[in-house]
Amino acid sequence: MPIRSKRSLSSNDRKPPRSSKQPKVEVVIVDNLSDKSPSKYSTASSDSVPLSKLKQRAVRASKRKETPASKKPPRDAQKVLFSKSRKIISSDEEEEEEDEFSSEEEWSSEEEMSKDEKKLSSEESSSSSGEEWRATGPVKRKKATKPKKVAKPKKTAGKAKAAAKDSGKDVEIIGANLDSDSEDDDVPNSAAGHYMSEYEKKRLQNIKENAAFFESIDLASAKNDLSEVSTSAKKSAQPRGLKVKKQYESRLPLPPRPRSLRLQNKNPEGVDLPPRPEPLPLYQNSHVERSGPTYKHFFVQRHIGVRRGLTGKHKGTPFGPRKPAGPLDMSATNVKGNDNGLGDRFQQDLHKLAKISIPESDGKKRLTVTQESFLKSLQSMTISEERVAKVTPERIFSVAVHPSTTKMLVCAGDKWGRLGLWDVESQDGDDGVYLYNPHSRPINCLQFSPVHHGKLYMCSYDGTMRCAEFEKDVFSEVYSTEEGADVLVKYFDFLSEDGTTCLLGLSDGDVAIVDTRTKGCEAEHLYPAHDRTIKTVSVHPTQRHYFVSCCNDSNVYIYDLRNMKKKGSQQFVASLYQHSRSVSSAYFSPASGSRILTTCFDDRIRVFETSAIGQQTVKPLREVRHNNQTGRWLTPFRAMWVPGRDDLFVSGSMKQPRQIELYSDQTSLLHTFTSPDYLTSICSINAFHPTQCVLAGANSSGKVHVFSASSFSQSSNKKSPGSPRVVLKKMAL
Repeated sequence: MPIRSKRSLSSNDRKPPRSSKQPKVEVVIVDNLSDKSPSKYSTASSDSVPLSKLKQRAVRASKRKETPASKKPPRDAQKVLFSKSRKIISSDEEEEEEDEFSSEEEWSSEEEMSKDEKKLSSEESSSSSGEEWRATGPVKRKKATKPKKVAKPKKTAGKAKAAAKDSGKDVEIIGANLDSDSEDDDVPNSAAGHYMSEYEKKRLQNIKENAAFFESIDLASAKNDLSEVSTSAKKSAQPRGLKVKKQYESRLPLPPRPRSLRLQNKNPEGVDLPPRPEPLPLYQNSHVERSGPTYKHFFVQRHIGVRRGLTGKHKGTPFGPRKPAGPLDMSATNVKGNDNGLGDRFQQDLHKLAKISIPESDGKKRLTVTQESFLKSLQSMTISEERVAKVTPERIFSVAVHPSTTKMLVCAGDKWGRLGLWDVESQDGDDGVYLYNPHSRPINCLQFSPVHHGKLYMCSYDGTMRCAEFEKDVFSEVYSTEEGADVLVKYFDFLSEDGTTCLLGLSDGDVAIVDTRTKGCEAEHLYPAHDRTIKTVSVHPTQRHYFVSCCNDSNVYIYDLRNMKKKGSQQFVASLYQHSRSVSSAYFSPASGSRILTTCFDDRIRVFETSAIGQQTVKPLREVRHNNQTGRWLTPFRAMWVPGRDDLFVSGSMKQPRQIELYSDQTSLLHTFTSPDYLTSICSINAFHPTQCVLAGANSSGKVHVFSASSFSQSSNKKSPGSPRVVLKKMAL
């Protein structure tokens, strides 16, 4: 029975088959992915069934036919064959074929179809299992080589058409439509054979429209202009003050150093020494006067071990070599010989500051000013790039502001005993910074004399207290402990109003009274106050026989000097309790002494009332939660009273953005000194100017930040007739 095609079944009008005299059509398959030239797959007359139908029937026949497993094509080859057979007919060729055969019926005898099927099945089964299957037939495997370049579609189509012209036959190219400029909706991709969907067409259209829009607004030129503006941005601010010398690592690795003779237990001549004795247990054979060992003995024994372990420049003492006894020359270490008299000019300015007397009325102005008006004046305080400078090379432990109203002079003491003096409004040398080296260990306290403003007193961990005398250009020695006693001078305060007598707090828990007018460097009186290290001492401003001291053991005591004993335990006047951890500072209020301000590591700042001094224990009047966990590398916070006021105090802060906080005696935050551009670090130590609106904050990298009001700049312009700036102005006029 004859077999009908699908086209013949779909047509309504049946027509006789086409005559056998129809022109012969040669079908050429173009494989763009494998071969560069077209290959003939089969040749058939127009009265035969289309090639695609023959392939489908051949595949079905091969499935029905039982063949050995070795002759069957692999599944991957079958998939390739089926996929390529589905993609070889393009949409254009299908339309032409429909137009040509829509009104005709295709007939073929069962014998002819069986022959074609047998032929195709024999070709498909001829290849072995080690052969690859393609749409063009079995191909032998070859070694892996570099992939050949895919032939361009247009050239391939041209070659096929040229081959057809040469043969003189009508050729139909069954494959992908290679014309990329076709406007047909079903135009496939020339490389992969995929058809372009409506979404892809819309996407390409949107890309073209966006490109046209960007070109219309001239986006490229705007981008170039923006890049030029960004490259020509202003330069970053240069650091002021001391210049940091970068230490570059050597490129070549250093050879290993030989072990020293000391580590080899040999003398300088290289002779072996006897074996070292084993160290005695801690506190063995130590004399203890009391029932048990106190912290004093723990402290001494601990630092003796530290002293034995130190090497290098700090060998011999626990805190480095102490400076020679007696006065030291006051010469700046950062001023060289070819400075054209820069150091001499600064010393002359210091001489003038020492001679200036400040009336007492200026210091008492803040007592009469109300809190609201004082806060308004503080809001006008600002900071600028010229108000930030590196004053010391290392971490700052103390800071002070000179009480002069004509020159803004800030002093800072660092970790290794160096003193930095900064003339804030000067541009000479290192931006007005002058560095001195009076001590070998941290300078923990700096204070100007309340009467003589040419004297700057300082105490250090090296066990000495010195005074910088601006008129004499020396650092005179005021007090020193025994060099082998391992006692530090932790803090001091003026015991007399004229500043001639000082009260010192020592690391062994004792307090010392020193008179600066007497010869020698010994204390007039020495009293035991605590069992552990004293952090700070503060003298009552009006009743100077009272002082408050704080300690590592969380104790804060108020003592009366008139009742203190040189030996034995002391009877304190009052104890300020509720401190659960180490207390870093405790100060009387500067105006009347009616308040005591404490800073503790339990994250509290407390304010106590001193009217109940006669009581044994005093509870805090107010307290505020404050993050005081500065860690190892930051100087601990010490909240300080504003000079001349009993209701305001300042403290450093761990908050972001970095700031200095101003509180009232009711522990309410009133104002913050901040600047995102110039205050970018934690200022642990802060100090106010005694009479002006000037605040200096010091951080742990040696920098000082100064907030000042415009009123100080106007007053500083009123120089004395002998001032160099005024003389230059007169010469210019």
